[in-house]
Formats: sequence, C-alpha cells, structure tokens
Amino acid sequence: MAKKHWFRLALLGIIGAVAMAGCGGKSDERAGTAESGQDPIGSEPITMQVFLTSGTGLSDTEFQNLIAGPVKKKYPNITLQLLREGGEIKRENLIVANQFPDLIFSSSLSLRGYLDLKLVEDLNALVKKYNFDLNAFEQRAIEAIKDYGENGELYAIPFSLNFGATFYNKTIFDQAGMPYPKDGVTWEDLLETARSLAAKKPDVKALGTSGLNRDAQSLLLPFVDPNTMKASINTDGWKWLLQFTKDLQAIPDNKSARGGRDGFVKDQSLAMYTSYGGRLGEIEELHQKGGTLNWDLTTFPVRRGGGTVGMETESHVLMISITSKRKDAAFKVIELVTSNDEVQTMVSKAARVSSLKDAKYKQAFGTDLKSLEGKNVQAIFKNKYGKNPVPTRYDTLVQKETTAALNAFIAGTDLNTALREAEERANKAIEAAKLAGN
Repeated sequence: MAKKHWFRLALLGIIGAVAMAGCGGKSDERAGTAESGQDPIGSEPITMQVFLTSGTGLSDTEFQNLIAGPVKKKYPNITLQLLREGGEIKRENLIVANQFPDLIFSSSLSLRGYLDLKLVEDLNALVKKYNFDLNAFEQRAIEAIKDYGENGELYAIPFSLNFGATFYNKTIFDQAGMPYPKDGVTWEDLLETARSLAAKKPDVKALGTSGLNRDAQSLLLPFVDPNTMKASINTDGWKWLLQFTKDLQAIPDNKSARGGRDGFVKDQSLAMYTSYGGRLGEIEELHQKGGTLNWDLTTFPVRRGGGTVGMETESHVLMISITSKRKDAAFKVIELVTSNDEVQTMVSKAARVSSLKDAKYKQAFGTDLKSLEGKNVQAIFKNKYGKNPVPTRYDTLVQKETTAALNAFIAGTDLNTALREAEERANKAIEAAKLAGN
C-alpha cells in the first residue's frame, strides 16, 4: 500500500510539473460553473491537458502552433498542456491516479485501446448540441471513426489525415544509374527495383516498409471477420503479403544498415521507404538544422493488377475522456481546431492534410516547409483509398499470430501450413478472451 501511495504521489508530481510549466508557475484555477449556462467557456481560467498517444508524431512546435496557440487566441482563459505518453506517463497509471486528461490526441487506428479501457466519450450529443457539421469533413475519415461504434457512437473528430508515400533517396539512385520511382508505383515494382539496386549498391538497404501488420492495414487486409469474430488470415491476400515480405527480406542488400526513419533521414543509407506523413516533419527538422538530404516522394504503392483497391484511411483525431469534468469546453476546443478555416489552413501549410474536404486546403499543403520546395508533394493526393476493414477488439490477438506465421514461413514451413496454424492459434486466443469476458 505504501508503494502504491508513493507511486500515486510521484505521478501527481509529474503531472503537476507539466501544469506548472504550462502556466508559468501559476496554480491551476479551474472554471466552476461555466458549463451550466449557455457559454461552456466562461471567463474563469481553465487548464486542460491533452494526452498524446505514443507514436502519433505531433511535435511540441506543432502542438503549440496548431492547437494550443489558436485556442489561446480564441479563448484567452484556456491553457492547453501536452502530456506525452511514455515512461511513467501511461494511460493505465493516470486512470488509477484519477488524473486522466480532458482531451486525447491519437491515431484513429489506435481507438480500440481507449475503448477497451472504456475511456472515451461518445460525442454524438455534443455534435447535436452545438450543430457541429460533420459533412464538412472528408467522409472516409468520419466513416472510419464510426466503424468503432457498435451502436452508432462517434468517439473522435479528425484533426488531420495521415497519408502514405514512397520516399526515395535520389543520391543512391543516381549512384546506381537507375531511374526514380514514378507515380502509380506498385509493390511489385518496388521489389524489382530493390533487387536491381542491391545488385549495383550492396552497401545500402534497398527498401524498407512499416512492418508486416501495418503493411496489412495498408493493403486493407482484415485480421478478424467482424461477422463471425474469428481470425481471417488464411486468405489469398495474406499469402501474398507473407510471400512479398519473405522475398523482400531475402534481397542481398546491406542487412546491417538501419531501416525506418533513422535509416532514411539520419543515416541516409535506405534507398526507398514506404511510410507516412511524419517523415516530412523529420526532413524539415533536418533542413532547419542545416542538414541535407537529396530526396523526393511518389505515391504509396498498390498491388499490381488491381490486387489493391487503395490504401487505408488513418486520421489524427481528438477525443474527450469520459472522466473529464469539462466536456462542453473540451468539445469547443475540438470544434475550433478541427473546423476553423484559419486553423485548418495553418494545418495544411504545415504539411498535415486537412480533414476538411474543401480543395483549397490541398493547394496550401506544405507551403510553410522550405524542405518541400520542388518536391512531388501533390503525389500524396493521387493515392487511392479503399474501405478500412471493420476493426474488432480481437485484432491485436491475431496480429501476434501473423508475425509468428511469417517467422515460421521464413524458417521453412509451408506458406499454407504457416497461416492455417496461425489462424487456429488466433481463434483459440479469441475464444479464451471471450471466456474471460473480453
């Protein structure tokens, strides 16, 4: 008990330090009855924290310029503070300490983790109360969020849309004497190009992706059949992906070279990288520090021959925690930063795709980033998008088994056997979860 009490005090100390830093050392004076009247903001000082899910890719500068700053300008009595997930700052710990923030910034693909904790508010009533126009948004983003609601719930509002691209290092291609990837590139094209690059430049890593399960999401492959609640991985689509991944790993390139964002942006030893919008911010940061990277981008790959309708829809979203005592004020914050023209124009200029469907935001995309001058940035708007598989509470259980299937396949197990056995194990895990009440 003493240890638990010490932990709670330590956690409160961390949260308090964030609050003091955000308020310049002043204590948090919270609004008392503002939400009981017509004006949910009132005039009393309000401090709200925003919990940032790890891996979401929102920098401190972006938070200040695109969220906290505009809110302070519109509502001078509101102070927003960012609380990053990581270390002792974990959602479970904050719940135990009864200190979970009012707002959550996350990926739409991460909603399930919050729903499993019963942590987020259904926003339908607030949308209706404030006549919030959901039709102004890209409807694929709204639909992907609504898919998480089993009874029509709306748990989040999209702030910006993530996007995929094929990033490539022009210097490596020039040294190899090879042409650059083109818009409309396929996964098969990239694999063939990677083999040719490795033959000419064995000192580099030829092609990196975001990993098996994220690649599955980009190929719109379901993990679970939402009708039967059984694993759905012993399919032609999954067989193609495991074979592609095995073929990619077999390329005789530099296996000691780092992949991912560090390999592409820092080491500059990764020739091609199928990744997402966060890379633009990292490249801009490198540019601002005086670094150089000879790069460009093209469309995110699809399967050759129509095997892929389009990639997944992912948005960066704002949610209200169910424990918040200022839900109306929190919603007004969401309303401002997601639907205000001035704010969303800034979002677009900062190289985040606006979640609003007006074409003018696409034209403004990335104009504030010097590192994007002369780049093929409009390629990201040529990507095609399909319908996301319906997410289920058992997807993560299946994802463990898809990785195991890949490892077994690479080790020599027949592809059909590897996937069949993985699906059987996944279904047993799902049944166990159901029996446990999950």
